[in-house]
Amino acid sequence: MKNVKDLPNLFSAKLRFYMDKRDFTGEKIAEKLGVSKSTVIHWANGRRFPNDILKISELADILNISIIDLLPVTHKEKKRLVKKELEENLYEYEDYLSGALPSSLISVPLIDGYVGAGSAGLVGTAHLEHIYVDIHTLDTRYPAKDIKAIQVVGDSMKPYVDDSDIVLFIPLKDGERAAADGKYIIATAVGEQVKNLKFMLNGNIRIISENPSYHGANGYDEELDKDSQEYLHIVGRVVGRILKG
Repeated sequence: MKNVKDLPNLFSAKLRFYMDKRDFTGEKIAEKLGVSKSTVIHWANGRRFPNDILKISELADILNISIIDLLPVTHKEKKRLVKKELEENLYEYEDYLSGALPSSLISVPLIDGYVGAGSAGLVGTAHLEHIYVDIHTLDTRYPAKDIKAIQVVGDSMKPYVDDSDIVLFIPLKDGERAAADGKYIIATAVGEQVKNLKFMLNGNIRIISENPSYHGANGYDEELDKDSQEYLHIVGRVVGRILKG
């Protein structure tokens, strides 16, 4: 992440890229945004940086992109958006942009622990920190306020997530049962893991890794009948991921 002093030049490079991509002139943007043409030109050549977060948000809407696309973060940093140093830099943006974070960012608690993907994990109950997540990357079927995050250890769910990536999940409420196929965090006798679950018509549950090297001869890791399912606890449903880049 660059120093705040570099913001005008970094912002201008992104602005020019999306203006060219969307075939927008400075005059056209100025008209839609309600500012002077010279103001947009100054933004585009790095002489000035808009100090009003609302203007940046409106500009992003005009260009049909997320506000995150205009902020001066690299593609790799955009994919991560989760490490502490990036969170601190977003606070720098917050100060620089009159104390307002982009409306598309939400704060998600990062669980104190990890979930295994081929390795035994431990889902903790305390929060180490919060991370920022772009709501546009999340499954809209689930309420954002309930989402939690936890780090992955292992490669059994590669390429969906790999070692050190983060999964976003919604814990199942007391008495709530999972019945739809999907990715879940499960607790077994060997620890917590993130796996694909397939609910069979005969009542069995198949546990399936994304990485085929973990499959048995039948093309899945394990199949639990009703008696064996007493050793399986479904912690939550996975609704998103953040890759380390």
